[in-house]
Amino acid sequence: MNEAIARPAAASAAAPAGTLGFRALFAAAIGVIVAQIGMVSVMQGLGIAGWGFVAALAIAYALALANVLAYAELSLMLPSAGSLSSFAQAALGHFPAILLVFAGYITPAMFGLPAELILVDQIVTQALPLPLPPFAWAVALVALFAWLNVLGTDIFARVQTALGFIVLVFLLVTGAAALLGAGTPAVEVGQDVALASLAEDTMVLGIVALAFWIFMGVEFVTPLVNEARDARRDMPRAMVTGLTAIFVAQLLFALGGAAVLPRAQLAGSATPHLDAVVAIFGPHAKVWFAALALVASASLFNTVLAAVPRMLWGMAMNGQVFPIFRSTHPRHGTPVAAIAFVAALPLVGLLWSGGSVEAILPLMIAASVAWLLAYTMAQVSLLVLRWRHPDWPRPFRMPLFPLLPLAAIAGMAVVVLNASPAPEMTGQIASYTGIVLAIFAVVGALWVKLAMKRGLFEPERPELAALPGATKE
Repeated sequence: MNEAIARPAAASAAAPAGTLGFRALFAAAIGVIVAQIGMVSVMQGLGIAGWGFVAALAIAYALALANVLAYAELSLMLPSAGSLSSFAQAALGHFPAILLVFAGYITPAMFGLPAELILVDQIVTQALPLPLPPFAWAVALVALFAWLNVLGTDIFARVQTALGFIVLVFLLVTGAAALLGAGTPAVEVGQDVALASLAEDTMVLGIVALAFWIFMGVEFVTPLVNEARDARRDMPRAMVTGLTAIFVAQLLFALGGAAVLPRAQLAGSATPHLDAVVAIFGPHAKVWFAALALVASASLFNTVLAAVPRMLWGMAMNGQVFPIFRSTHPRHGTPVAAIAFVAALPLVGLLWSGGSVEAILPLMIAASVAWLLAYTMAQVSLLVLRWRHPDWPRPFRMPLFPLLPLAAIAGMAVVVLNASPAPEMTGQIASYTGIVLAIFAVVGALWVKLAMKRGLFEPERPELAALPGATKE
């Protein structure tokens, strides 16, 4: 084990010339909106907290902005790394690196994706009432995309960019149409009174964790750093612009929902986004919106099953997780064991939560808390690398250093400590995140000490192999 990290070569500071321009990187950054859980979180949040949710959304946006600036610096400084764990590994050691991935990407897959599966089942069952077992659509969706990713076939590769823009436009148009008086609103008191009711019973701090959900995963664009045409210019710009677009579109969509639905329905409905679409565009919209929602959910699962297993594969090649995750398909070269593991996570979460629609909100908040902890670790990694290695080449530097990362860490800590919007949810959220993260922490610590035979907090610059399955059929 080296006691000091070798200084990275100056040539590695700039990613080699690629083919992805700003538009492609922007589409990857806004990929987080191509899912139902973001739509539900903003509508339920507005119903629960009223105008306070707008303030909470602004706070979440500011924290997310600080996070993407940190990821921009880290990814451009370590562009050859194949896993987001490389930042923590270089700064803090293998144990924090393992925790970053498991807290930020494995735990949300266990909690956030089951919420998406429950929504898939609700939406499709309402649109197509077929005599199928509970969650048949959800299980079929996971199995289908696990199989496609094992085969190395990405059916969304050509359309995901267009799909991201379609959903973004859908959110903007739907919200604007509702605020302009389109459709047959379900509120009897009128739009002005409905929006005025948002001033009653407001909260801010207790709803920020839910608001933060819609900004989660923008950093998924950073592994594309070596494929970008001009990563130094376009990577930070794509993430910041993507965050801003998400903020505007989701806020407009939520306000549109508040204009056509009673506040209690926004807060209590399992599918407030569907309710709003029906109120704005009429009952016939249920079928086409179900199709859009199903494709959006499919895109989310496809993205997760393409990215997270490759993180695990990279960690396995670096000795940080069980060797079985090195296993690849003999023909397609895809990380088959890691894909099977990640595909099983949302099904485990679905069983754990009982598949109840009432579990959607605590599941989303639990996933948000886990992701916030991972983002905190990334900010700490940035601080440590600036302090220990000020001479490392940095094509992009986070502004307002060190005040901005320190403020982000403090802000995220406050949000995590006040994550529950209601006392009755506190125990459920704490059990979801606490039990799983504690298990991951214990197993990770034992693995580093006993299997890797290294110190928990000894930094080491990662040198990862090329990721498997890079060439799609």
